[in-house]
Amino acid sequence: MRVTTNTMTDTLVRYLAMQNSQLFKLQQNISSQKRINKPSDDPVGMGKILNYRNNIATVDQYLDNIEQAKSRIEFSEMTLDMVDETLDVIRAISKTEATGTTTSRNIAADQVKDLYNQVVDLANSKFGQNFMFSGYQTDTPAYSHTVEISGGTADTINFGLSADSSNVTLKIQDNNGNVLRTLAPADIGPGSDGINNVVWDGRDDGGNLLADGLYIFTVEAFNASNDPVADYAVYNGDDGSVTYILGEGTRLSLDADGRNIFSPENPDGTPAGINIFEVLADLIYALENDDTSAIADQTKLLDRAHTQISEIRAANSPRMYQLETTEEFWSNYKPKLQELLAKTEEVDLNEAVMQLKNIELAYQTTLATAARIIQPSLLNFLK
Repeated sequence: MRVTTNTMTDTLVRYLAMQNSQLFKLQQNISSQKRINKPSDDPVGMGKILNYRNNIATVDQYLDNIEQAKSRIEFSEMTLDMVDETLDVIRAISKTEATGTTTSRNIAADQVKDLYNQVVDLANSKFGQNFMFSGYQTDTPAYSHTVEISGGTADTINFGLSADSSNVTLKIQDNNGNVLRTLAPADIGPGSDGINNVVWDGRDDGGNLLADGLYIFTVEAFNASNDPVADYAVYNGDDGSVTYILGEGTRLSLDADGRNIFSPENPDGTPAGINIFEVLADLIYALENDDTSAIADQTKLLDRAHTQISEIRAANSPRMYQLETTEEFWSNYKPKLQELLAKTEEVDLNEAVMQLKNIELAYQTTLATAARIIQPSLLNFLK
């Protein structure tokens, strides 16, 4: 076999290229501290890496969902605790005024009105940017005197009254408090004890159709003796809930229907518990009219309202336990996935450095050999 200079040169160049490639790969592994930097390095290993990464991302999402669910329950618990405390103050006032003087009852009525507004504000609490107790209607306050115009059509105006009223006046306002439309008693007619519904054409006092949006309304009601009748807010949301995915096939639904807390209803719309806002409105009406018997009755209903809220709060305990145990499981499982990922993906630095030194030595030896072989000139071959 005839070995020419070109053959030797090509062989050296080929080996130098191979060693260069090995050097580059080892340097890349050491700098990135990863054994696999592209699919061609180890197709099977890359498949495992992608699977581990996907599983870790899924676990992270589960943990994030759990944290959100826990925060929602904690916020709900804090809100209901404040509602319960406010109702305790109202109950104390009610018990006192059942035997108090007429003068003190007038003062107490004003106090209960302020406390009623506090309870409404708590019922309209937001979790993040969404109303917490409005079901799926997260952009609508759960309990408020609001009416929406959509597509040029106004929703029916709903409100509650603590007693029958001979005349009712509604004033519809924008968010700045400007009165846009006044619906007089002649437009509405008498009001009745309980929930009332009034149809509005969505126009202002000048007959102009108002823009789509949410509007505020106030209620002024008087009985046949021209005594004021207290009004109260009704539920504006729906029966929606919030669902959190805690694992594959594992979900936790948290009720967002404020009626189950503040004004429970049966499927047919009949009361299934204490309507807290109606009770407070009835208490205000009883205080303003010096009705000790009615005050005592509302005190008993407030006791039941306390039990109603306590039962809701108690139902959150097992849900929180489920979240904590599931969180513990995923928190323990995630490091195991990370360990498997590291074993598959990460490089053994000690071994890689040793290989690098060996390849460097081989590369330097090849270069030295090449220098000796290629050193002879053309004259050496002609001799």
